[in-house]
Amino acid sequence: MMAPNKRPAEETESLLIGVRSIVFDIEGTTTPISFVKDTLFPYVRNNIESYLNKNFDNPEVQKAISALREQAAKEKSETVEGVVEIPSSDASKEDVIKAVVANVQGQMDADRKTTELKNLQGLIWKDAYESKEIKGELFEDVAPMLKMLAEEGLQLYVYSSGSVESQKLLFANSVQGDLSDVFSGYFDTTTGSKTDSASYKKIAAEIKVEPNSILFLTDIPQEAEAAVTAGLRSALVIRPGNVELTDEHLQNFACIERFDELYGEEYDEDDDIKRFAGDNGEQDDNEEEEEEEEEEGEEEEGDDA
Repeated sequence: MMAPNKRPAEETESLLIGVRSIVFDIEGTTTPISFVKDTLFPYVRNNIESYLNKNFDNPEVQKAISALREQAAKEKSETVEGVVEIPSSDASKEDVIKAVVANVQGQMDADRKTTELKNLQGLIWKDAYESKEIKGELFEDVAPMLKMLAEEGLQLYVYSSGSVESQKLLFANSVQGDLSDVFSGYFDTTTGSKTDSASYKKIAAEIKVEPNSILFLTDIPQEAEAAVTAGLRSALVIRPGNVELTDEHLQNFACIERFDELYGEEYDEDDDIKRFAGDNGEQDDNEEEEEEEEEEGEEEEGDDA
């Protein structure tokens, strides 16, 4: 059985025409899924208890614990299965930490992406980034293309299920250097679910750009569909390690494997990217005439042989 094909290159050549802002997903789009699953998540599992013992009295940590406590109490009242409640602040430090660890481990086991969970994870990752134990991993094309797109005058944003704090940390401490300056803003699940079209409408309103002038890049078809429903443009990003897309998804959305394909699949890394306001990549008349004359000369030589 033949593998399904992406939509043709001539369609991807127009991905940036009329676009003023690009919103990037992280996991599976700018960053390998393996980095999140094999580095970031295990770091939380292995270090949460020691982190809480060390930073228990930190106001940010106490705020995160309170949020988890309120979330657990609410879900318990709603008879959500598997909820691990967290004792009140009057309980001993040891009991609270034990419950928080169990709560977080349980949510991670269920692959939940709650804001409360992400906030505490973000604090733990901050510690890891600042101590240089972790550096943000990016696909090799990401840093140079982000810089190029920003230089083009495009506004770049991030929308990820990870907290805004963890997003900033990843790009500020990446293996390709500090990329903080290329982004105009960050969005997380406090904006709403990434599969809810209302979330994308909120983003468009906040950045004050018409939805049809915003391009959202993600590896998740359901997120792309939500963005399109909200009036945005969207393209699916195919990266190593991502879940394989169906033929229907490949045909319904423009698909790219690298960010340089935003300029068209014929983009040559050795050439300068053509600026929006400048050369559009077409040959001028003199160049075309010279090529035609060369071809005619070659044909005449062939006839004489």
